[in-house]
Amino acid sequence: MRPIIGVVARPYMTDNGRYVMCILDNVRNSVIRSGGIPLLILPTQNINYYNNNEAPLTDKDKEILDKQISLCDGILMPGGDKIYFYDYYICSKANELNIPLLGICMGMQLMCNYNNNNKNIKVENHKEPNLNYVHNVNISKDSVLFNIIKKDNINVNSLHNYTVPNSGDYEVCGKCNNVIEAIEKKNSAFNIGVQWHPEKNYDENDQHLFNSFITACQNYRENKDSL
Repeated sequence: MRPIIGVVARPYMTDNGRYVMCILDNVRNSVIRSGGIPLLILPTQNINYYNNNEAPLTDKDKEILDKQISLCDGILMPGGDKIYFYDYYICSKANELNIPLLGICMGMQLMCNYNNNNKNIKVENHKEPNLNYVHNVNISKDSVLFNIIKKDNINVNSLHNYTVPNSGDYEVCGKCNNVIEAIEKKNSAFNIGVQWHPEKNYDENDQHLFNSFITACQNYRENKDSL
């Protein structure tokens, strides 16, 4: 069976003013095309997340999130506009349980910030939503990411206004000048964050990244089933 990929939901308001929790269609398609089954991980509180309302998680909130996480063979933290308490909890839990984890854009920033007090920094010339390729990223040759993509320099899209000042408890494995563009933990099932959107272009490099993530999720599933 294909692995179940938990995709963390993002708040959104439709054109007719209805509040929804959603997944970007490119993310959904990329997971499916790479061999996974997307499953939304939903926040639990009866609040309007779109208007940035939230409250610290209760034990009951954590219990419901734990149940959702237990259904997943991997976690995808997608891009977005705001990091919520449920994001921090899910990211922390994935690290604690060594569940394969892929962070995209804000998801990467979350991975850098989930266990410290980083303050994101405004960055110029990195938000170009209408372009498929905006700048290059230099990838460390001794990194897991290099072993996946097999290149030390790639061109990527860019949709972010902010960057992180440091990578927290992750290793930096990709940069554009002084901007952190990719992070990882080597001794893990799969734990990589990228600042660009691999689901947007889904080019050869992005496909390698998604395929490697889904393979790690499949391995995690098989090991979990054998216990």
